[in-house]
Amino acid sequence: MLARPLLATVTAAAAMLILAGCSVTAEAGPTVSGASVATTAAKALEAKVGSLPAIDCGSDDIIVVKGKKITCELTDTDGLTYDVAVTFTSVKGSTYNIDVKVADTAKNAPSPTVSAGSEAPTVPGTDIADLAAQALTKQLGSAPDMSCADENVSIVVGNTAACGFTDAAGAHHDVTVTISEFDGSNYTIDAKVTD
Repeated sequence: MLARPLLATVTAAAAMLILAGCSVTAEAGPTVSGASVATTAAKALEAKVGSLPAIDCGSDDIIVVKGKKITCELTDTDGLTYDVAVTFTSVKGSTYNIDVKVADTAKNAPSPTVSAGSEAPTVPGTDIADLAAQALTKQLGSAPDMSCADENVSIVVGNTAACGFTDAAGAHHDVTVTISEFDGSNYTIDAKVTD
């Protein structure tokens, strides 16, 4: 019976020695709320795409350090969610600049409606361009003169087409058009300015 308490004492002492060798590192820097970073990221994207997207960077405070990367989430008007990589490019006191990149593929993209090896219906790229222009009209304030690279586009949920337009100032903008729904006869697209 004496061996058990002694063993427990030795074990506790060994545990204390192990703990004494541990170290903890922590980031140092100003903190801002996740909501503040989300607002800043949304404004940065608004300058690129013409509308203020819904971005969530969580409710916890974030330590702001140059070079630090965090992942936020953007939800578009169709309910698709995209990871948003936010990198702090400069920090001076409580003022910071960020670089924002949105993932190309939605995290909750619908599953393809045509199985592998099946023949998918196609539509002319000009039809996709017209739909994309309509989809972006509200966001851009007017219908852009859209064109798509592909002559024909397969109508499969999740399939994308590379399109683009040139704005009034002469700047070219790339647009990714994704087939978001297809019920066998009607399809829906999601158009996103990606530059």
